[in-house]
Amino acid sequence: MNIDNVSSNWIMAQQATDKGARAVEEAQGFADELKRASEYVARPRVKATDPTGEKTPEQLAYDKKLREACQGFEAMFLNIMYREMRNTVPEDSLFGESNADKILMDMRDTEMVNQMSKAGGVGLADVLYKQLTLEDKARADWTQRIENMSPKDKVVRT
Repeated sequence: MNIDNVSSNWIMAQQATDKGARAVEEAQGFADELKRASEYVARPRVKATDPTGEKTPEQLAYDKKLREACQGFEAMFLNIMYREMRNTVPEDSLFGESNADKILMDMRDTEMVNQMSKAGGVGLADVLYKQLTLEDKARADWTQRIENMSPKDKVVRT
């Protein structure tokens, strides 16, 4: 079929070319994003210790924030667990439960699990904290090893 000297094959070829160009642009964008992410991961967040072996003020602040985040995660997990456990209990059919009672019960459970988490909880926060600090220490050690390597030992990937 020919419309004003433009064949349908030409139109299809042009569409395929446009799709291919978009795919190449998307792949390049993904490659750039992946490169930025790998550079971010390779970069040490904080120094593990100062030269004397003691923790720096930045490391102490980071450890405190990490501990609080782990406790917050444990509290959130316990809150979800309590809510789901409470959903399995039948409602009181004699008096019923008002919306205010449900909100009050939810607030009480939230505060209870926050206090449980701060007091030690079920140990999930401690396990998370240990795992994340091990990963940070390993990353800092690896970065230190790379910095101490001679230039001829370093392998650069492109």
